[in-house]
Amino acid sequence: MEVDFISKETIKPSIQTPQHLKTFKLSSLDQFRPSHYIPLILFYTPDSVDQIDKDHLKKSFSETLTRFYPLAGRIKDKNTWVDCTDEGVDYIEARIHGKISDFTMTSNLLHKLVPVHTNSPTEVPAIVQVNLFDCGGAAITVCISHKIGDTSTYTTFIDGWAATARGVAADKLVCPTFDSQTLFPVDMATDFTGYGSSDEEENENLVTKRLVFHESKVTALRQRIAETQTTLKYPTRVEAVSALIWKSAMEAGSLPPNDQKPEPVSWLRIIMNLRKKMDPPLGDSSFGNIFTPATAKSTITCGGVELEELVGRVRSAVKKIDCGYIKKMQDGEDFDFDSDFEDDHDEDNDYWLMSWCNFPLYEIDFGFGKPNWITTDAMEVLDGNDIYLMDTRIGKGVEAWIKLEEKNMAKFLNNLDILEFASIFD
Repeated sequence: MEVDFISKETIKPSIQTPQHLKTFKLSSLDQFRPSHYIPLILFYTPDSVDQIDKDHLKKSFSETLTRFYPLAGRIKDKNTWVDCTDEGVDYIEARIHGKISDFTMTSNLLHKLVPVHTNSPTEVPAIVQVNLFDCGGAAITVCISHKIGDTSTYTTFIDGWAATARGVAADKLVCPTFDSQTLFPVDMATDFTGYGSSDEEENENLVTKRLVFHESKVTALRQRIAETQTTLKYPTRVEAVSALIWKSAMEAGSLPPNDQKPEPVSWLRIIMNLRKKMDPPLGDSSFGNIFTPATAKSTITCGGVELEELVGRVRSAVKKIDCGYIKKMQDGEDFDFDSDFEDDHDEDNDYWLMSWCNFPLYEIDFGFGKPNWITTDAMEVLDGNDIYLMDTRIGKGVEAWIKLEEKNMAKFLNNLDILEFASIFD
């Protein structure tokens, strides 16, 4: 698979950032995040991409940067603020000598569509690569530093760029709000050490797989869980798939029964978007990292844990993250998320869950139709025992990226429930 780089230039905001906005302070939640890129790759098929007006795409990008001006700056002073001097964003165009289908069937090629090594710390907030395929399709890759924003921020920015490219009137365009630093000041004591902040050398024995739970399978899974419990309401698709993956991963990573004395504990840390849980709620356009982990735990029993029990644990953990909890965060209470870990805590059987489900990513239209597939370079982005959930393009299915140790992945993929409900891709 050959990649020819056509051009590389720096795109600056179409209007200079006013002097009083030159210094953009990062919130406490931002400062705990790594400055690694999270790439979002949007595929557009030849049927939708007749002929991209590349100059118009760049012009609309420049206009969008005017509204999202921190992305064109540089992260400074040990990642505490952004110098918004309009230095610009690297904008790369590449020709891909291959077909889109080559990428949708295997994850091993996705890195070719990403302009940077995603795990490299950087002071540059964003980089873009527009990939044009020989078959006529395109893949637009937007890499944004996790230091400056979360999934909601990525979605708002890319959708804003697309709306500008479509010619949406200026007064109808979404403008971000920059209130995160005020809501979560830098002296806030909360620490989220663990998520995306490991500096340890990566385990070479880690394996990444993509699982697709089609809508019909998700419906069947939800129905099975609903039939075996009486106290919980019907599980959501994210609850059902999360519980199934957690259960299967626990079983794959657990030690033989004779070695489990006492029975260890597994933790699932679920990344929660706080915007709608605040009082008053924030809009989706609120810029920055506005999330916290909810923690669910389960004893790893020799006989296994029932799915409905794990759904209940996930739901209870999420329910605790309410406006009162967030208010305590804002007041500077020191939450030690590891304080409840037990002596028999099994660190190798702890998991991080990030869900991009229900974000309107498949609605992003630059003027040549909606994307055929949206994904990330999960092999680079995910650390060990990480789980990413995303929507499928058609229906209410769930696509899952999972990274586990190779020995555990083999057991995980042979789990009877995984084989029943998921389609597995390399």
